[in-house]
Amino acid sequence: MDISSIGGSALTPEVQAQYAVKCIQMARQSDAVIGSLIQDTVEISKEAMDKYIAETQG
Repeated sequence: MDISSIGGSALTPEVQAQYAVKCIQMARQSDAVIGSLIQDTVEISKEAMDKYIAETQG
């Protein structure tokens, strides 16, 4: 969603502002989801590395 694409539309300024707010909220939620995915990947990778080290040293 591109906020600039609605600038010349027939939408009222109020609707344009609401659309812009929704776009910003969606971007923030996307960032949160990406952050969670990265954190999960790091935790899984650490757990896998810990298991690997335990197997190779034990």
